[in-house]
Amino acid sequence: MTQWKGWTPMPAAEVAMDRRLLPDRRQRPTTLWSALRWRGRRRGFRRHGEGQNSFVDCPAPTTVALVLGVIVLSASDALLTLLHLGNGGGEANPLMAFTLNYGHTTFVGLKMAVTCLGAWVLGALQQFVLARFVLYFLIVVYTVIMGMHAAIWLA
Repeated sequence: MTQWKGWTPMPAAEVAMDRRLLPDRRQRPTTLWSALRWRGRRRGFRRHGEGQNSFVDCPAPTTVALVLGVIVLSASDALLTLLHLGNGGGEANPLMAFTLNYGHTTFVGLKMAVTCLGAWVLGALQQFVLARFVLYFLIVVYTVIMGMHAAIWLA
């Protein structure tokens, strides 16, 4: 068994009970690039207050649900907007209205690319309070937009 400086071997039962006595296996903290890959084993932090404004390798299930919710609601918004445009309506967002000049494919492609990229980055920043707030805010905004689409179709 390898001896580390300042560490003495303990029975397996004691090691399992208190892993903090083992040397830290990470030489450096998780980087943003590692967090953007969304793979690895580090899902959280062991100690209270340790994870504020830090990165983890894997997103939490709540974060995955929020990111998927934003993407699905954005795709639904794009589809319902195209249906609304087919019935003589217009696009409220000036940037998206401009992309409609280049066709429906460009409109949907740009909308989904921006939404997916933004949601992915926000998911990687899940430990940051502002990023979590923005994900919840986007869910609320898209829910309101879905309500507006429902009101248009029911009118």
